[in-house]
Amino acid sequence: MNVLALDTSGDHAILGLAMDSGLVLEAVCDGSRRHGRDLIPGVRDLLRRAGARPNDLDLVGVGLGPGSYTGMRIGLTAARTLAHAIGARVAGFDSLEALAWSAPAEALRIHVVGDAQRGDVYRADFQRSAPGGPLDRLGPTRIEPRADWLAGLEAGSWVVGPGLESGSIREALPPGVIALPPELNQPSGRALLDLTKRVHEADPDRDPWTLEPNYLRRSAAEDQWDARGRS
Repeated sequence: MNVLALDTSGDHAILGLAMDSGLVLEAVCDGSRRHGRDLIPGVRDLLRRAGARPNDLDLVGVGLGPGSYTGMRIGLTAARTLAHAIGARVAGFDSLEALAWSAPAEALRIHVVGDAQRGDVYRADFQRSAPGGPLDRLGPTRIEPRADWLAGLEAGSWVVGPGLESGSIREALPPGVIALPPELNQPSGRALLDLTKRVHEADPDRDPWTLEPNYLRRSAAEDQWDARGRS
C-alpha cells in the first residue's frame, strides 16, 4: 500500500509517506501551530518528492490527539476530505502512542505525557515484557492532575512526550525516572506510518466518519460560555 500519515496535535505538523516501492519520506512543517496554512502544502510537497499523486494513496492515517483542539480538527478534516476525494481508507491513531515507540528497545515501562494546562497532564502508559519486545498498552489515554501523575512514576521507568518541554514537569520528575532527549518529544513520520498500519490491520473497514478527536475534556472557551449562560 501507499500510505500517508499525519499528526497535527502538537506545535508542528508531522508527516510520513510510505510507498509500495519501499520509499519512505518524512517531513515536519516549520510553522508552529500553523496547521491550517502549512498542512496541505506539506502533503503536496511530500508527494512531489516521491513522484506520486494524491490518487496513488491507498491509506491515510491521522492522529486523533490528545493535544491542540484546533490542530486535531484540522488534521482529521484534512484526512477525511483527502481520503473521500480519492477513495482511500482512513485509520485514526492515538497521538501519544506514536511517541511511545520512539523509546529505546531496553525501556520496559514507558510513560507518555502531554501538558494539558490547568495543572493537568495527558498520559498514556505502555510496557514490554522483554527488551525489544512489542509494547502493550496499560489502560486508556487519559487526563489527570499533574501531581497525581508524578506521584505514580516509578524509578527505572522512561518518560517521553511534549509535556517534558514544560520545565515545571521535567524538573519535577522523581529520582530514577529517565526522561528521553528533547528531540524525541515529537513523533517521527516513520512512527506515524507504523502505527497507521497497525491500526488499519486491526480494523481495516473503519468508517472515517465515525472518527473523532480525542479531546478528553471540554475547552476553556466552552466552560466560559456555559459559565456566562448560568450567570
